Amino acid sequence: MQFLIKSTLVSCLLSMSCFVFADSLELSNGDQISGTIKYLDQEVLVIKTPYATIQLNWSKVKKIETKKPVTLLTHSGETIHGKLLADGKNHKLQQGNGQVIEFAELRGIDQMYPQEKKSKPFKFSGKALAFAELKEGNTESKELKLDLNLNLVHGMNRHRLELESERAEKNERLTEDKLEANYNYDRFLDEHWFANTYLSYEEDGLKNLNERTTLGFGLGYQFFNTPLHRFSVEGGLARVWSRYRDAGDSHVDVFRWATDYEKATVFLDKLSFFHKHELLIPRTEGNKLLFESETGLEYKLPYNISAVVQYELDYDNEPDEGKHKRDSAVSVGLGYSW
Repeated sequence: MQFLIKSTLVSCLLSMSCFVFADSLELSNGDQISGTIKYLDQEVLVIKTPYATIQLNWSKVKKIETKKPVTLLTHSGETIHGKLLADGKNHKLQQGNGQVIEFAELRGIDQMYPQEKKSKPFKFSGKALAFAELKEGNTESKELKLDLNLNLVHGMNRHRLELESERAEKNERLTEDKLEANYNYDRFLDEHWFANTYLSYEEDGLKNLNERTTLGFGLGYQFFNTPLHRFSVEGGLARVWSRYRDAGDSHVDVFRWATDYEKATVFLDKLSFFHKHELLIPRTEGNKLLFESETGLEYKLPYNISAVVQYELDYDNEPDEGKHKRDSAVSVGLGYSW
């Protein structure tokens, strides 16, 4: 009976260790490392062990064993799925159809990360951000900014919705009162190119802007969209309708250019850099040129929470009388992703 109990315990411990240490590495100096492979980026392999997250030079990895399928992204932008095989210096990838490809045959490896589970018909994700500031004493001020980003992907279609609300008071005087909503519909033509439809609405009481509506169409190109790296650009034509408190109504045709970029940093785990901007260039002289951008850092905390610091820059080359062309702000806040 005791032998049976001991055998059962040993079997359980072995199965647990296999579950915890699903991946193993052998380095060129003979060292063995067990843990969970997180990703390969910029020739640096990151593996998480029970004691620490370790970063290794990819050229020092002699042998790699993992039961989980992975995704490779090559220098040419090609995406390949399969299981890793390695013996000595010959790293290989076995695809689902049984074909084995040596890494040497590929045009360089940009990234490697665990393959996502089988995609669902609908993929919904989002992020909510809150920035707040409260000061008392010689200067009393209150500031609250809320951002909500929602994404829905189904098949070759992607819907993106961004909502932003900002309100601030200083010594009981309103200093910021802004509301903005942006909607994008993307229809992918292939893995990278997509047709884009853009609609936005904005109010800004402090700039005497009752409302501004923008409707545009164009093309976009998605360079990367992985857990480590996101980069896309959009360009097209749009029309902007504006209604000001004192200047009345106006409309102008513009060229729209937008960029969305996010990159996880290799040498500081859980930290990522992001930047996005939108530029509206009038097709005729004498009209407004508008520019908006957000640049910052995001550090991932437990339970899908993150700490965010960002720099915002808005530019209007023809502001209302008494208003500045350039607005900028630095904000620190918390976010939640799902």
